[in-house]
Amino acid sequence: MNARPFRVLLASLTLIVLSACSSSGGTLPEPTTLNSFEPQLELVNHWSMSVGEGANVGGGSTLKPVLLENAVFAASGKQLTSFSLEAGQVNWSIELEERITAGIGYVNEQLFVASRDGKLMALSSSDGSILWQVNASSEALAVPQANSQIVVLQTVDGKVSAYATEDGKFQWSYAASLPSLTLRGTSTPVINETYTYVGFANGKLVALDNQTGGVVWQKVIATTKGRSETERLADIDGALVLIDGLLYVTSYQGSIAAIDALTGSIIWQQPASSVSGATLVGGAVLIVDAQDVIVAYDKDLGLVLWQNDSLKHRSLSSPMGLDNQVLVVDAQGYAHVLQLKDGDFLGRQKLSIKDARIGSQSYQDTIFLLSQDGRLIRLGLK
Repeated sequence: MNARPFRVLLASLTLIVLSACSSSGGTLPEPTTLNSFEPQLELVNHWSMSVGEGANVGGGSTLKPVLLENAVFAASGKQLTSFSLEAGQVNWSIELEERITAGIGYVNEQLFVASRDGKLMALSSSDGSILWQVNASSEALAVPQANSQIVVLQTVDGKVSAYATEDGKFQWSYAASLPSLTLRGTSTPVINETYTYVGFANGKLVALDNQTGGVVWQKVIATTKGRSETERLADIDGALVLIDGLLYVTSYQGSIAAIDALTGSIIWQQPASSVSGATLVGGAVLIVDAQDVIVAYDKDLGLVLWQNDSLKHRSLSSPMGLDNQVLVVDAQGYAHVLQLKDGDFLGRQKLSIKDARIGSQSYQDTIFLLSQDGRLIRLGLK
C-alpha cells in the first residue's frame, strides 16, 4: 500500500475518533431518538428496483442516477441499467469488468462512468455500448461532468483532467497541491461551456478555463488551523452548485459561501462544517453539517432561515428537494420530509435501504433515490 491512499483512509478513521472524543462518555454520540409528530404528508413508493450488487467502494463515493428523455439510468457495482421512468421496467442492462466508483455523467446521449481501476468510459444511452474508454491518473469518486466539448474527471490524487466528449482524446490536466491527510472523497465539479469549477482538499475553490485548463481565479473557502493534521482538515468534499451565476460551496471545518462564478468574488460567507455539499431548494440553500444539523440559508443574503437539530448524529444524507419540500435520509433508512419554510417535519417513512449515502435526481413532483446497496427507488408525496 502506498502512502497516499493510506493517509486518505486514515482520515476517515480519525474522524470517527474525533467524534467519539467530543462526547462526554468517550464513545460515539448516540443517534437522536426520533420524536413523534402528526404527519401531514405521506411518502409514496412508486417503484423500487435492484441495480447490481451495491457500490462497496469503502466510502467517499455517491453514485447518482440521471434522467434522459423517458429513461432513468443507474449504476451500482459493475452494473449499469436503463429503466423506464413511469414503471421501472428494464430497457437494457450491461455489466462492466470493474466496479463503477463514479457516475453517472451525461451529455448528448452519452453516459460517463469511472471504474475502480481508473478507467473513464463513455457509453451510449440507447443501448449501453462502450463508445470509448481512457485511463485516468487514479481512482475517481466524483461524478464525471461534461459539456458539448469536454468531459472532466476529478481523481483522488488531486488532479482534474479533461477529455474530448467525442472520442476521449486528452485535452488538459490541472493538479492541486493536497495536504498529507485528507478525507476519503472529493468534491464534484460543475461545468458550463466556458469554465470548470473544482473544490479541493486544501480548502481552495478553483475556476479553470475549458480550452486550456488554466486557472481563471481561485478562492480559499476554508483556512487550515490547529496543531494536529486532523484539526487542520479543510476539505471541500461536497457537490458544488451553480445557479444563476452563483456558486454555492461548503467545506469541512470551514464555511459555506456564495461565490460570483465569473469573478470569484465572495457574495456571502458563513462559518459551517459540512462534507456533503449544498442543495438549492426554492429560495433556500440547505446543508447537513458535521453534527447532522440541517441548516437553511437565504440564497441571496446568506442569513440563517432555520435549523433543525432533531436528527443529530443520525448520519444524514445530503438534503434533497422533493416537490418544493426538503427530504433527508438517515443511516437507519428513515426518509424525513421537512417543510421548506421553517424546517418542521411533514412526513417520515422507513425505506428498504441500508445507507444514508444517496444519489438523487428530481423529476417533476417525484425523486429518484439510488442507495449504496444498489436500490433505485422512485418516491413521491401524497
